[in-house]
Amino acid sequence: MATVIVFPGLLLSFWLVLQYAFVAHVRHVAQAAAQDASIAAAAGSGDPDSIAGQLMADSAGSMASGVRVASSVGPERATVTVSADVIRVFPLGDYHVSVSASAPLERFVPQPERS
Repeated sequence: MATVIVFPGLLLSFWLVLQYAFVAHVRHVAQAAAQDASIAAAAGSGDPDSIAGQLMADSAGSMASGVRVASSVGPERATVTVSADVIRVFPLGDYHVSVSASAPLERFVPQPERS
């Protein structure tokens, strides 16, 4: 009789821990992808959207779906936002991750203009 109460509780706690681990992993991968893409955009050494998308595909794999990358380069900073939906292990709720990273633009400042 105790098994009827204990087993569902253990299964529920296992699902919750596994879901948390998936969300944490996808969040960390998205943060790394946003950082790498913003550095590339600031240096002008690559397309930030493709860099972040490729990193998410390689590192998060099937744990992340619907990956969206938005990048903007302003006069002083390059900003990249990576958003993704996380696979659902726990049957309740939708799990979404969105992170941003910025990097200062690399530019040459002649000696007389430096302060």
